[in-house]
Amino acid sequence: MTTAKIELNEFQASLRGLSMPAALDRAAAIHGSRLAITHIEGGGPSVTWAEFRDQVSRLRSGLQQLGVRAGDKVGVQLRNQLEFPLTWFAVAEIGAAVVPLNPKYTARECAFVLEDSGASWLVVASDIVQTYVDDGQLTAPVERERIVVVGDRSSIAPGFEDLRAFGELASAEVTPLADYPDQDTVVNIQFTSGTTGLPKGCLLTHRYWIELGVWGSGLYHSERILADHPFYYMQNQGYLMNALAGGGAIYVTAGMSRRKFMDWLVDHEIDMAWIDEGLLDEPVSDKDRRLKLRRAPVAAVPPEELAKLEERFGLLARDFYASTEVGCGTVVPWDRADLAAKGSMGLCFPTRESKIVDENLEEVPPGRSGELCIRGEGMMLGYHNRPEVNAELFLPGGWFRTGDVVRKGADGAHYYEGRLKDMISRSGENIASAEVEYQLLTMPEIDDVGVIPVPDPDRGEEVKAIVVLKAGADVTHVAVVDWARRGLAQFKIPRYVEFRSELPYTASGKVHKAGLKQEAPFNAATVDVTGSGSRTVQGAS
Repeated sequence: MTTAKIELNEFQASLRGLSMPAALDRAAAIHGSRLAITHIEGGGPSVTWAEFRDQVSRLRSGLQQLGVRAGDKVGVQLRNQLEFPLTWFAVAEIGAAVVPLNPKYTARECAFVLEDSGASWLVVASDIVQTYVDDGQLTAPVERERIVVVGDRSSIAPGFEDLRAFGELASAEVTPLADYPDQDTVVNIQFTSGTTGLPKGCLLTHRYWIELGVWGSGLYHSERILADHPFYYMQNQGYLMNALAGGGAIYVTAGMSRRKFMDWLVDHEIDMAWIDEGLLDEPVSDKDRRLKLRRAPVAAVPPEELAKLEERFGLLARDFYASTEVGCGTVVPWDRADLAAKGSMGLCFPTRESKIVDENLEEVPPGRSGELCIRGEGMMLGYHNRPEVNAELFLPGGWFRTGDVVRKGADGAHYYEGRLKDMISRSGENIASAEVEYQLLTMPEIDDVGVIPVPDPDRGEEVKAIVVLKAGADVTHVAVVDWARRGLAQFKIPRYVEFRSELPYTASGKVHKAGLKQEAPFNAATVDVTGSGSRTVQGAS
């Protein structure tokens, strides 16, 4: 068998082919009294599926009365709060699309996403409004009358207290819904870090999310899902769709926390959560025995560590391959311990096909490495406003080039070997090296720069900038980082800076990143820039 087998129950199967609001209606009718969303931090409200359905309808009616129409793009810049999924589903019901924005974004990053997506509305947390104010003037590329504010109005920037309140819209009288949107209507323009510069918006449809939720629910059979990722990325949105299709609930946190993670799992009897080998660092205690987690997704956990996780906590942990562009691509089946022991990322999902191609985009025989290409139902339609990129990455027959180097055996098992993409993954945040380089190259004193990932025991990877200064330039490592802060969110700021006289280049004229990554990550010239000071990395040689 070269495709993973996932069995759907009658309810899950009935959702396929529906739009998100139609699926929500069906979920509210079948398991309306069950818990849908609860917040285990910050005192946020809990709602059942029927209550969530009612609140979505009210907000949808309020947004329509405000003027939101099918085809509109609505920027959503919120944290892990109920208003995010409410807005997502309300906008989906209208036939419009949300454009999630990271609350950590700078004004420059916000302006780029809103302008590039064509967003004409913005739903934003009250304390983030300040991002769009400069010298008392509103700088958001959205009309003032089309900004909706969530939260305590006392924290709004002075002079902008009259912006529309979310609560007014959320309490609107429900008006009839003319019709459900088509399943292929775009519901998200989900920006993801690009490897060639600024972020690109993935066009995700109702079908994308329904397929993700249905098959994910069929795979995990979970009732209590830990939603500890940000809502503005795909994980928490996907968890909510899993819960909808399975009649379960998501348990929302303010964000990820290594310190609190085990207590969350135990105290709330979580039966599905994304884990990694860091869980083994927890002191052995009676919490191990009380853990209700039985099936868990992991990503790139070494087989020996995977075995330790399973033995100590009495669970099954399986690797998978997923991305914003393709949704779920592969997974190791629960009954394939042999693949887990080999470090495989599994077989194709039931609705996915894969092939491996060489540099000439020709398919290679089993056992050879190459670029992973995937096709199937419910993937993204393409990148918004990027026809040249779409032409490059979508091959005839609907194949999408993932940019990841994979080996596929004759048995259909996939093995991850690296990435063609120039990306850094820091504490769950994806960072495009090219975007950091783009910002640093605007510094007058910098002549050249290469940004690479370096290992970090707590964050997975950290950002290192290798900088070539212009002749005669006299700047400090701290000054380089301060310049980065002018245009980048905090999580993208380089922690390490190294000055060199030149960078290595390939024959094609590109910085030789592969060579830089093969070097020792920390040498005597590498400086760990922390706060307002800096220091040479301890132990560098």
